[in-house]
Amino acid sequence: MKEMEQHFSSMYHKFKLMLYDKALKERGKSVPGELSLQEVIYMEIIIALVDPTVAEFSRYAKLSGSNTAYRLRKLEEKGYIVRIQNEQDKREFHVKATGRYREEYGEIFDYIHKVCERIEERFSPEEVENFSRMLGIISEELMPEAGTRLRERDIKEE
Repeated sequence: MKEMEQHFSSMYHKFKLMLYDKALKERGKSVPGELSLQEVIYMEIIIALVDPTVAEFSRYAKLSGSNTAYRLRKLEEKGYIVRIQNEQDKREFHVKATGRYREEYGEIFDYIHKVCERIEERFSPEEVENFSRMLGIISEELMPEAGTRLRERDIKEE
């Protein structure tokens, strides 16, 4: 494995482990409103897809219509999501994460912010600008399979 791949993989694993640590930390303590591991994954899908429609979430999570309704109802009852009706098409609803998810599981977002602050302290403004530009290119152009097409593509039933 090339050095760049090792560094990229190391960063990716550190971010994942922070989320897993938080999701696993309080298992078995029976905290009211606590998310199951599966629900954490569903919340991460909702956040990654950026307020998806119910249908988009269902396709991506590979859930049946009735299972989708059940899972979303549970997340809504716990206060982690709201469903917002589309103004143009009243039949369509979007799923939006509430502030509660960030409050309860947001350590990873705070850590990203902290790392970005450290980058700005450690590197020159030109290096930070270049790194930011490179990250944008990586996200938008070099990762088409995992980018905005996630919302638009047809996820085939397996």
